[in-house]
Amino acid sequence: MLSLLLATAFGQAAAAQGVPDAFTVRGVEVDVTATSANDAKDQALADGQRQAFRQLLERLTDPADHARLPNADAENYVRDFAIDQERTSSVRYMATLTVRFKPAAVKTLLRQAGIPFTEARSRPVVVLPVLSAEGRTALWDDPNPWRAAWAGLGGDSLVPLVIPPGDPTDVQTISVQQALAADPGSMAAEGARWRTADVMVAAATLSADSRRLDVTLSSLPGTPAPFDSVAYDLQPGENADQMMARAARDVSRAIDTGYKQANLLRFGHPQSLAALVPLTGLDDWLTVRERLARVPQVQSYDLVSLSRVEAALVLHVVGDQDKAKAALANAGLPMEWANGYWTMRPIAQR
Repeated sequence: MLSLLLATAFGQAAAAQGVPDAFTVRGVEVDVTATSANDAKDQALADGQRQAFRQLLERLTDPADHARLPNADAENYVRDFAIDQERTSSVRYMATLTVRFKPAAVKTLLRQAGIPFTEARSRPVVVLPVLSAEGRTALWDDPNPWRAAWAGLGGDSLVPLVIPPGDPTDVQTISVQQALAADPGSMAAEGARWRTADVMVAAATLSADSRRLDVTLSSLPGTPAPFDSVAYDLQPGENADQMMARAARDVSRAIDTGYKQANLLRFGHPQSLAALVPLTGLDDWLTVRERLARVPQVQSYDLVSLSRVEAALVLHVVGDQDKAKAALANAGLPMEWANGYWTMRPIAQR
C-alpha cells in the first residue's frame, strides 16, 4: 500500500501544476463500512484504485471494446494517489481520491489485449462559455454559472480544455458580442493567448423558468465540436446550476468521444512511412525529434541519415496512415508527397 505521505505530496504537486493528464482519474468517491476504521480505509483505498482503473481504461478505449477490457490488478498500474477529502468513524471510511497511473504499463496492457486505444490530445481547446439568462448575456461578467460549470470540470480530459479566467486581457481580446457572433479574428486572438488554434464558443440559453438549457457550439475550423446544438431539461431533484454542470460534462465527454474515435491506435497493422526532412541546422532536427515524441501514432522511427541540411527517416506508425499524417500535421510536421517521396517540412507553432 502506498504511503499517505506520498499520496499527499502528489496531491499538492498536481494542484499546483493544474496540468491535464489522461492517465490521472480525479473525483473517485469511496464509502466503506468494516469492522474497524483501519480496515474500512484499507478496503476503500483498494476499491477506489480499482474503480479509477476501470474509468481510465474506459476513457482510453472505444465503448464497443469495454466489455472485453482486461481484468488486471489495478494496484500494479497505480503510480500514486492523493486523498483529497476524507471522513471517518469507528467503522466507516469515506473519501474522494485522485489516482495517477503508469502510462507505459497501461498502454502495454491494452496493446497485449489487442484493444485499440488513444492518448490525450496535446493541443488544448479554449472554451468560451456564454450564458443568456434573466434578460442578460454574460461571458466574463459575474455571475456566470455556465462558465463556473465549465471551470469545475477538472483537468483530466483526453482533449484538454482551457476556460479563460476572464482577466482584463480576456475582456479586451474578445467581447460577449464577438463571441456570440463567432468572430474568427477575436476567437483566434484569444486562442493565441493559450498557444492553440482551437477555440469554441459554448453559448447557452436558460429558459425563463430555469427548467431548460439550450446549448449551441461555434468553433474555428479544425476545432473538434461534437454537435451544433442540443437541449437539456431539468431532472428531478436537480437545480439549474446542477443542470449546467451536467451539460458541461456531457459536452466535454462528447468532445473526447469524437477525438477518441478519430484517433484510436490500432496496433495490429503497423505501417512505415519514409520521409525526407529539410533542415537549416541542428536546432531544426532537435525540434523535429521533440515533436515526433509527442505523436502517439508514431510508434518508433529509424534515422537513416542526418546532415546539416536534411534528415532521412523511416516512421513506423500504427493505425490508418491518413490519421497518422493528420496527427503529424497537428504537431507541426506536415507531410507532402512530391517527386515520388514524402517530405516533412516543420512549421512554426504558436
